[in-house]
Amino acid sequence: MPKSKHFILSERIVIEHMIKDSFSFKAIARELGRDCTSISKEIKHHVALKKAGTYGKSFNNCVHRFDCEYSYICDSPSC
Repeated sequence: MPKSKHFILSERIVIEHMIKDSFSFKAIARELGRDCTSISKEIKHHVALKKAGTYGKSFNNCVHRFDCEYSYICDSPSC
């Protein structure tokens, strides 16, 4: 196991490619010689979620989106 605390860029690129190829955290850890919890923490701290709506509609995270009787009253472009 490497003694360095942080992941270097090449390790992060390997993690990214292996996640896209649906490898498990344990498989990625074996490949990099790290602990699987380190891999999961790295992914958890650097994940970027994509907000996407359905086909032809934008993302809407308003809490009243399902039962709202009025439109465009909260000055939110997604409402």
